[in-house]
Amino acid sequence: MSIPVAAENSGGPKQETPAFLGRMRGRLARPLLAGLVVLSLAVGGYWAWNAGMLGGGKHGKQLPEPVAAVHPVAAHRPAAEAGTAVSPGGAIRLGIEQQDAIGLKVAKIESGEAFNVLTAPGRVAPDENRYAFITPRAAGVVRTVTAHIGQDVKAGELLATIDSQVVGEARLQLYSLLQSLDIARTQAGWQQKIHESTVEMLDRIRKQESPETISQAMANRAVGDNRERLMSAYAQYRLALATMSRNKELHSQNLITTKQFETVTAEYEVAQSSYQSLMDQTGFQSQLANTRAQQALRQAEAAVRAAQERLRILGVKSDGTEPNVDRGRVVGIAPAASTAASVEKLPESSPEPEKILPAGTPGVASPSGSHVPHSDRHTEAPVSTYSIWAPFDGTVLDREMIVPGVAVEITHRIFTLADLSSVWIEASIHESDFNMLAVSRGAAVRFHSPAYPGRVFEGKVIYTGDLVEEKSRTVKLLAEASNPDRLLKPGMFVEVEVRSPQDKPAARVPISALLTQGSRTFVFVRTGPEEFTPREVVVDTPQGDLALVLRGLKVGDEVVTSGGSKLKAMAVQLADAGNK
Repeated sequence: MSIPVAAENSGGPKQETPAFLGRMRGRLARPLLAGLVVLSLAVGGYWAWNAGMLGGGKHGKQLPEPVAAVHPVAAHRPAAEAGTAVSPGGAIRLGIEQQDAIGLKVAKIESGEAFNVLTAPGRVAPDENRYAFITPRAAGVVRTVTAHIGQDVKAGELLATIDSQVVGEARLQLYSLLQSLDIARTQAGWQQKIHESTVEMLDRIRKQESPETISQAMANRAVGDNRERLMSAYAQYRLALATMSRNKELHSQNLITTKQFETVTAEYEVAQSSYQSLMDQTGFQSQLANTRAQQALRQAEAAVRAAQERLRILGVKSDGTEPNVDRGRVVGIAPAASTAASVEKLPESSPEPEKILPAGTPGVASPSGSHVPHSDRHTEAPVSTYSIWAPFDGTVLDREMIVPGVAVEITHRIFTLADLSSVWIEASIHESDFNMLAVSRGAAVRFHSPAYPGRVFEGKVIYTGDLVEEKSRTVKLLAEASNPDRLLKPGMFVEVEVRSPQDKPAARVPISALLTQGSRTFVFVRTGPEEFTPREVVVDTPQGDLALVLRGLKVGDEVVTSGGSKLKAMAVQLADAGNK
């Protein structure tokens, strides 16, 4: 469908016949001449559009445009009646009614946030905060394996069980030390009670209470051997004191001789010395025995703590037990922890032996790939068996060739676990871009991969590098990106764009206004109420519905956002018609 164009002259351009055609006169020369003329007009029309109207050039400068020729049909109509025309300079004139007919809409260019863009090659890497090599803490033999490559596991989920002589010896040592601790705790408690009762009895004796009163008061108190020794010495002392008092009165009445009185007095003094010496010695021995018992208790506690710490280092719960397993998941293990707790508080009473040799479900799981019901699993494991579980939610990326019966050492990476819900992007920044690193901290980052054409991912810079690599002369920039769909695989190569905000805003154009012609991008700018001029622009990668204008437009320009493709078609038709 041809678009009428307003007349600008009364005839088309005069055509001249080439020299070699002038010598060919005859019937066969005329059809060939007509074909060449049509072909030259078509090529001229395309050149007029692509070069003249867009004014192409790397720097956006408009080239001189040829004056459009007049369509022969529109040459006999007034310009107002034709309605559409090409103005000198490449602008298209379109009446208001025709603008409404093609649904033409315009919008003003507004300012928005501008960014400094730093581009660099990069690669996807796992988040090192959620990445772990799972190694056995003690050498041994694999008993069961429950995890396989690619399996998603939760924190505390059982991965494998291992039989280890080291773990077995450590558990048995803890069991023996716990028994010694129980004995030491009992002895310390008994000595504490004896000491307290002895101190009270000595206080009553010093107050010269009667033996009957003391016996009644201390009847249900733990005094030990001190009761017999103290009460015997106290009774003999009281008897000697009473005997001396009587003999002293008799001697004053001359009823006994002086020799007899001196003998009774000597016996009293001996009884008094024995009694006082026993009082002092009993108090000291009671205090010493209590101190020794308390010290023995502290030593037993220290030995148990050391044994518990050794088990913790070996990856076993500090009480020596194996964690229970409920449907393949270890119960009672905190996320991101190697054991349920570190050195636990020592129990107030002696633990049962079953705490070391559990009779319940100790955490033995079926081999990988089996589907044994929970009720049919083994209910007891050797004391040497310990469990390896997932320290956090993640995916098993690698598993060493381990099956039941294989010997493993503490240097073997039997599992590689990573949480890929978020990943790191490592970009290599060249020396020429070091000046942009300071403003890139915390900035938004965008990147894309050849694996997903047209897909743009986003992240945030977490580290801008401090060390320059000697060979490549680059620094490492790290960004964190969310990876909910697991599309980003560690090791993938990506192209990274770090976008840091500029101090001044810049023009932004709706992406619906952008049109293309070959490798060029252009828009139609309204330069008058009924006039639209194509203008080449350079824009940044679109963000949503808008794109940052790098060159070609300024704030306040009005661009066509709807109907631009129809204007483009009209421009081509008018350019073709202008060359006829």
